[in-house]
Amino acid sequence: MNQTENKGITISFINDKGGVTKSTSSICLAVYLMSKGKRVAIVDADARHTCLDWAAMADQHGHDVPLVVAHDQTNVGSAMKMLANDYDYVICDGMSSFINAGRRDAIASIIKASDHVLIPTQPNAFDVWAIEAVAGMIKERQEITDGYPKAYIYGASVRDRTNEWRDFLQEVENAPFPILESYLPQSVDFPRSTGEGMTPLVLTESNRARQSVEAWGEEIMEQIRNG
Repeated sequence: MNQTENKGITISFINDKGGVTKSTSSICLAVYLMSKGKRVAIVDADARHTCLDWAAMADQHGHDVPLVVAHDQTNVGSAMKMLANDYDYVICDGMSSFINAGRRDAIASIIKASDHVLIPTQPNAFDVWAIEAVAGMIKERQEITDGYPKAYIYGASVRDRTNEWRDFLQEVENAPFPILESYLPQSVDFPRSTGEGMTPLVLTESNRARQSVEAWGEEIMEQIRNG
């Protein structure tokens, strides 16, 4: 089990597609963990470096932020492992696309260094099929490491207050990994809050985006505890 080798637990967000909320998810999970008193670092491996920009904005407005380091080279996994010696959780905002060998090698490095991989997806069969390439890489790693990293699929930008996600869970077949019950809804509160260096977790307790992040974060932590 990878996490016994390091002090901290490594979690990566990976999907071959761009624009599927990997960066937003990384930020939200990091802040959720910090709200639980955990020491958190983010490795920003995405070419846009959204997490790094968010951290700069948060710092500018005086908000508490995790350590965020940019690293998009093929040895990004090494940076994750080093940080895991000093932090409770290391979150990697993974890159999108296998357009070249170097990018694919970097994603492989992230998978190798991860204890858990989270794959955001839209609630349709096409998006599940689209993760086939990265799922293959994860499964290859699992075959030689006693089933690690553990991998999960979760819903992102799901139309909230509808049956969309529930129906998807009932209808989807042959998903490569378990699908989380909770999801991140489609809401302006995500870009609005992160664009100001925050997350929906600063909003009122009755706010749906905040409730969703809390439920999603707790389910992820439950999966990790059950390892």
